[in-house]
Amino acid sequence: MPEAGSPARETIELGGGSVLLERDVGIFVRDGVRLSCDVYRPNRPGAFPAVLEHIPYRKDDLMTSEDRANGRYLGERGIATVRLDVRGTGNSGGVALDEYTAEEQEDGAEAVAWIAEQPWCNGNVGSWGVSYGGFACIQLAALQPPALKAIAPVYATDDRYTDDMHFSGGALCALELAHYPMRILAMNALPPLRNDDESEDAFRARWLERIDATPPWILRWLEEQHDGPYWRNGSLRPDPSRIRVPVMIVAGWRDGYRTTMLRLARELSTEWQLLAGPWMHSRPDRGIPGPRYPFMEELAGWFNRHLGGVSGDARTRPRTVFFLTEFDSPATPPRTVSGSWHASETWPDGAGTAATFHLAAEGRLTRQSAPDDDRRVRLPFGPSVGTASGNWCPPPPAHGLPADQRPDDARSAAFDSEPLGTALEVLGQPVATLLVSHPGPSAIVSVKLSDVAPDGQAQLVTTGLLNLAHRESHERPSPFQGEEAVRIELLASGWRFLPGHRVRVSVAAADWPTVWPPPTTESPELVLSGSGGSCRIELPAVPDDARPFEPEGTLKPRAAVDATEPAWDESSERSTWEIVTDTLAGTEGIRASDGWRSRSPDGSLRSREFRRYEAFVKEADPLGADVNGEATFTLERPDVSVRSHAKGSFTATAEAFRYDIRLTVREDGTVIHRNRWRGVVPRRLC
Repeated sequence: MPEAGSPARETIELGGGSVLLERDVGIFVRDGVRLSCDVYRPNRPGAFPAVLEHIPYRKDDLMTSEDRANGRYLGERGIATVRLDVRGTGNSGGVALDEYTAEEQEDGAEAVAWIAEQPWCNGNVGSWGVSYGGFACIQLAALQPPALKAIAPVYATDDRYTDDMHFSGGALCALELAHYPMRILAMNALPPLRNDDESEDAFRARWLERIDATPPWILRWLEEQHDGPYWRNGSLRPDPSRIRVPVMIVAGWRDGYRTTMLRLARELSTEWQLLAGPWMHSRPDRGIPGPRYPFMEELAGWFNRHLGGVSGDARTRPRTVFFLTEFDSPATPPRTVSGSWHASETWPDGAGTAATFHLAAEGRLTRQSAPDDDRRVRLPFGPSVGTASGNWCPPPPAHGLPADQRPDDARSAAFDSEPLGTALEVLGQPVATLLVSHPGPSAIVSVKLSDVAPDGQAQLVTTGLLNLAHRESHERPSPFQGEEAVRIELLASGWRFLPGHRVRVSVAAADWPTVWPPPTTESPELVLSGSGGSCRIELPAVPDDARPFEPEGTLKPRAAVDATEPAWDESSERSTWEIVTDTLAGTEGIRASDGWRSRSPDGSLRSREFRRYEAFVKEADPLGADVNGEATFTLERPDVSVRSHAKGSFTATAEAFRYDIRLTVREDGTVIHRNRWRGVVPRRLC
């Protein structure tokens, strides 16, 4: 059983004294590693419900402002928060060998037990988080620590192979190689806090030892190209019954993890509630694009109800709240999208099918199956098709949202319906069934569903793709050859096609740079109708009990939450998302950048993060794909000035993926660490 470590370094009053923050509280786990957490609790006598958020994103500098806003908000509503740096990150001991290791998951369970025993806790513990924190609380609930009573995952997954940033439909994700893997490598090289009694030489030796021991996580991900034990670690699937506590689920229609959150609601046997809005990878109360939602107020009510918190939080809302998005011009991303809120007590179960469309000759999308004439359509060859789709999981700010789909549709096999006479509402996960012919051994088939306005603009609704070698199994893929019917699940969406608009289904042999192109110039053929059936797409329906809903609660700007404390100076870097065509080189791709600056009120802590990433492919050669990315962190505090820079380059042959990754760490402008990893990983039907 873990025990409290050394006394907190610092105690701070927040919210005019209503919330007490104890910094750098130690939890010693089973192997002697000291984990560091910050504890936010109501500054009054009593025992309170508590929630754990455990992520690797450095509570003592990069996330300080965010953590304090969250800790104060929940503390003022009678909930203690324990914000834990996972092992090997921030100021926690150990080494971060990978994401979601078994050791990290067990640490979470021990942290829950420690929290429940504290005099300020009533013995009931919850867990929540966004993205990594959402993964972590699902994994924690699967371990079933006795004191854990409820969780709230936001934008997370129950399946690390099928629904994460590594592989999509059995194909290697391309642009993501240059983004998160470089970011976390550079972040993990930043220093921990210096102990009060530690000499400068001892501190630097401890820091450098951790850098040397921490590998680039991407190396293992490249090796594990098929599903199996590695990806089942940290995945709830295939056994959702392991979760036995209430679950508050949040999904965003432009977030990459939206499908898994709906699946979680459908498969859980315990109490749950679901919120699905129009957002990208940004919390609902700060949602991009809007409308925003009073998420933190609802989160506090959820935990107070399930953790025995203060009275007066008994208000409940419908079990499922969802947003149906409507067409907006994709020329410029809107700050707030068109559409409306709805509620249901039954969805995602039992909604049925809104419409089935069949892919027919001459680019038609029909409600009736085409005649049995064995019509064939060869998908155009074009490795760069997909650049208009945007980022599969766009980070804030609103860059990487889909552009007008017409440039991609022109290089795809596109099928359009007649103008709709009445609105068509779609809610859930569309499924395409396609009869495909290809000589093998592998190829990609990408399916996109779009809303085409009367003026011709095409707004992307959702996408899905399949590596044909993975048509039967992600664990044991097999070469594709000949003609087969394949099932392609698109990402979930909530959408209303307006009268006069057309439904478009576009099928392509690539989705660049979402996934790496297969090593073939032979495009698949679609057999539109024949002895094997028809090519079709089924669109899920809105449930019969759906009704209009108006969100209740207060949306407070972040500045208002912290009004009683001096404000942190925070700003985003100029973000870019460019679709770039180089006619001389014969390449097309994405060039993007984003970043963030933060400065503490007294100026003693400053940090900056900047990321640049790009992915290009030759129009005539799928082996001409090239992905590059870099991430830079600068951190200044009274005892240290650091710049950490990670850079990676990824290419491929028909037989292997190649990587070249560099890490450079500078202190006071002098290089104190430099490393380089170069290697080749065989391609295995990927």
